Amino acid sequence: MGDDIDALAAAAYAHGEDAIDVAVERIAMMIEVRDEVLKGRQENPDSFPAFGPTDKAVIGRRVVASLLDAGWRPPPHDKVEDAANRSRGYSARFNQWLDRLSPEQRTNALEHYSKNGEFPPDLRPPI
Repeated sequence: MGDDIDALAAAAYAHGEDAIDVAVERIAMMIEVRDEVLKGRQENPDSFPAFGPTDKAVIGRRVVASLLDAGWRPPPHDKVEDAANRSRGYSARFNQWLDRLSPEQRTNALEHYSKNGEFPPDLRPPI
């Protein structure tokens, strides 16, 4: 595993830590720092020049690079395609279910979901 991951991930792995978990911690820290840089640049656009660009594309590439450096590999294309197809099917069934609800039921269901993280027992979408 040592040759296909970066030095930080290899050190974490050697000490019994999961290299992906270390990458996730590094990514969370990167995003927190980026948020602070953005705040600082609102007050002074020239703040933190060493951080570089803060746009989503750059940060996204850094996130993916960090995961790849830790040894993560994207799933095979066919598995991604299968998951996307399942998601589209679920989305279609969910939208059909939502369209069949009365305005009052829809309001109740969505309010309950917003407060509780799940739909009420009498208004559950199909799986």
